[in-house]
Amino acid sequence: MKRALYTIMIGCCMASSLSSQNLDDVVRFNKRELTGTSRSLAMANAFGALGGDLSSLSINPAGIAVYRSSEFAFTPSISLNQSTATYNNFVSKDDKYSFPFNQAGGVTTNRPLREKDKGLISTHFGFTYNRTADFNENTSMLIGRGVTDGDYNIDGQISDARTLLSVIRNEAHGYYDNNGNFIPINATPENLRGRARWAYDTYMLDPLFEDGTHYFSQYEDVIDYDDGTSTVYNRNVNGIDQYNIIERDGYSGEYGFTFGANISHVLLLGTSVNIQSFRYEQTESFREVNVNSFDPSGPKDMDYFDAYNKLNQKGLGINAKFGMILNLHPIRLGASFHTPTFMEVDEEYYSGIDSYLVDFKNYNSSSNVSEFTYSYRTPYRAQGSAAIVLGKFALLSFDYEMTDHTSSKFTSKDGYATLFNQINEDINNQMKITHDFKAGIEIRPVPYFALRAGAAYFDSPIKDEFVDLELTKWMGTTGIGIRSKNFFFDVAYAYKFNEDNYYLNTSEGAMLEGLSFNEPIALEYRNHQASFTFGWKF
Repeated sequence: MKRALYTIMIGCCMASSLSSQNLDDVVRFNKRELTGTSRSLAMANAFGALGGDLSSLSINPAGIAVYRSSEFAFTPSISLNQSTATYNNFVSKDDKYSFPFNQAGGVTTNRPLREKDKGLISTHFGFTYNRTADFNENTSMLIGRGVTDGDYNIDGQISDARTLLSVIRNEAHGYYDNNGNFIPINATPENLRGRARWAYDTYMLDPLFEDGTHYFSQYEDVIDYDDGTSTVYNRNVNGIDQYNIIERDGYSGEYGFTFGANISHVLLLGTSVNIQSFRYEQTESFREVNVNSFDPSGPKDMDYFDAYNKLNQKGLGINAKFGMILNLHPIRLGASFHTPTFMEVDEEYYSGIDSYLVDFKNYNSSSNVSEFTYSYRTPYRAQGSAAIVLGKFALLSFDYEMTDHTSSKFTSKDGYATLFNQINEDINNQMKITHDFKAGIEIRPVPYFALRAGAAYFDSPIKDEFVDLELTKWMGTTGIGIRSKNFFFDVAYAYKFNEDNYYLNTSEGAMLEGLSFNEPIALEYRNHQASFTFGWKF
C-alpha cells in the first residue's frame, strides 16, 4: 500500500496516542463501502438516478420522492473477511466472520386527496440507518520461522538480536552512543521503563541477582558458580517463530432524516440531515512462539508472548445531503451533493506485553491509557447518475462519484498545532480527488421475481507517486428478489478483492525498534457478504 511513513503505525511513539494520526486514519474515516438493502447491494448501490429504495436515500435523497406508498424494511447480513499474507515465501491465512446489520428504516408518503399530474404530487419523509463501512478483519502474518539470535559481544550484549525479546533484553542493559560507546542504564527492576518493564512484569526478563541491573531473558539460561558469579548463555538454539497479528473490529453507520417532494412526476427533490457514527478497535501484536522448545526446557518456560499496541476510536458527526432526479421516461438523470461530515473523535491508546507460559499461566503488563479528543472533517462528495427504466421488465443504472480527499482536515481545541499542521499538509500533498464508478442491472422475467447484478470500482485516495501498490478495490454483486403486493424479500451476495503492502514499524520509539525486515508483507483481502432484506409496503 503506502511507504513506511503511512503504514498503520499506532506505535510510532508509545508515549502518546497522537502519533496514530496519519493517512491511514484519513482513509479509514473516509471509507465508504457497498451496503444497504439487498436490492441496492445486488446492483452495486447504483441507485442515484433510480430511487424508490431505502438505501438510495443515503446516495441521493431525491430517491425518496420516487415512492408511491409507504414502506418499512430491515436487512441483516453475514460477512466473511479472508486475508492472505506473504513474506519471504511464508504464506499465512486468516479470516473473521461478522454479522453486521446493514440497514433499517422506513418512508411515509403523503399525497393530496385527489390524484393529479401537475404541480406537487406528493411529499415524503424517511428515517433510515445504513451501515457505511465494516472494519471487521483478522490478519495473521508469519514473518519468521526458527529465528535465533547472534553471539554476545564484549559488553555482554547480543550483537545481532533478531528476536524482539532479545532486543528488549539488550535495552534493559543500556545503549550505544553516537561514538559506539556502550552506556549502561544500571536500572533495577523497579526502575525499568517501557517494554523492558513490561517484559520483567510478565516473567520474560529476570535480573541475574536480586535487585541487580543485569538481566537474562526466557531465551537464555544462567550457570551460577561457587564464587558468586554467573554466566548467561543462549538456550534458544532451536529457534522461535514470529508473527505479526492485526485484529480489527468496528463499523461506521449513518442515521438519516430525509425529506422529499415529487413535482409533476418529472422533477424529484430531496434533502437529508444525517448523523454519522463511527467505532474502530485495532490490536496489533508481534508474537514470538516457542514451537521447538528451549534447550534445556523447564516448567516455567514461555509458550509465547505478544507485544501489542491497542487503539480504540469512537466518533460522532453530522452532515447534509441534497439531490435531484429528472424523470424523462424511460431515462432518469440524478445528481447529489454530500457535505463534509464534521466529526468529534475520542481516542484511546495503550501498549503492553501479554505472556503465556507452558504451565498455562498468563501475565499482562501495559502502559497507562492515553486519551485524546479531536475533530475531523471528511471530504465532500458529488455524484452523477443515469438510468434506463424499461417499464416493469428491466432497468439499467450507472453512478459516478467524485470525492475530494484533499479537503479532509484534523483540528483540536487542545492545541497540538504542529502535529495537525503536518498531517493536514500530508493530506493536501499526498491525497487526491477520487473517481468511483458503479453499475447495476435488474431484470424481471415475471412480475413477482427479479434477477440482479452489479459491479463497482473504487479509486485509490493516495497519489500514485506515494504508493507502491494502489489502493483500488473491485466489487462484484448479484442477487434475487421476490415481491408481492405488500411484502418483498431480497437476497444479495457481494464479493470484494483488494491488495495491500504492509510495512512493519521499526522506527525509533516503536514497539519493534531494534528489529529489521527486508521487504514489505504482501497482503490480499477477500470479502464475501450475503444480506437478506425483509420489507413491507402499506
